[in-house]
Amino acid sequence: MTHHPIFEKFDRVTSVGTGNHVFDFIGSSTNVDFRRGWRQHATKAGAEVMPALPPANEHYFDWVATLWAVDRCRGTLRMAELGAGWAPWLTRAALAARQRPAISGIELIAVEADETHFAWVNEHLTANGVRGPGIHALRGAVAAQPGIVRFPRVDNPDENYGASIRAVGAQTDYVEVTAFSIDQILDRFSGPADLVHVDIQGAEYDVLPQSMPRLKQSVRSIMVGTHQSLEMHRGLAEQFKSDGWTEVLNFDRNALCETEFGSIQFGDGFLLFDNPEYC
Repeated sequence: MTHHPIFEKFDRVTSVGTGNHVFDFIGSSTNVDFRRGWRQHATKAGAEVMPALPPANEHYFDWVATLWAVDRCRGTLRMAELGAGWAPWLTRAALAARQRPAISGIELIAVEADETHFAWVNEHLTANGVRGPGIHALRGAVAAQPGIVRFPRVDNPDENYGASIRAVGAQTDYVEVTAFSIDQILDRFSGPADLVHVDIQGAEYDVLPQSMPRLKQSVRSIMVGTHQSLEMHRGLAEQFKSDGWTEVLNFDRNALCETEFGSIQFGDGFLLFDNPEYC
């Protein structure tokens, strides 16, 4: 497979196994407890491994978006991961930034509503040495308005990363969490965000359209995992374009998409837009 040229700009890292973690090529270690079925892939304690570049699946393009943002950055890297899970993309961005002399600091924001996943955010960042005054982990959900929202209680956190504030009905077992608006999140940065990674399980259609003016003002590039329907996916893409964003990548949800790296099956849709105001 011929990889995207962005991967040529970063070195593969050799890692040492713990018996309880898997590793990627940038040197990020992930506790296998975060995903059911991963324990069989843990690197043996003491064994050295230099992982290959990522396979061509739907998450390949998360890698492309993240490394692209890091490669373009000068000075302080600023990135938010909304619906963070265990914050894999923030961690990978931070480790990639260490290979860039042009990057002098990092500011990262993870927003995650589930209690167990939020604990894993802090564990993952700490285990990978991603800590400091510019690193913020926020327990809560991204919503159209700040306040308090209901979020489904997640019984199997190592299997369920798809909980959404949109999915709370009369029979749903839920918890109440803080709701963070886009303004509140971006206000924590000292300057424009290099990348906002959005995976909020359908709430993107409530949150992003009304936040377009602030996003255009304060974000260099944005990646959105889309849900619900193909019509809504395409409608959101059209809104970004009508607001003056440049489409970089657009793959339909629940579709076998032809890419320059082969045919790839997508579950969630994938949007990557660049803000020409910052080109």
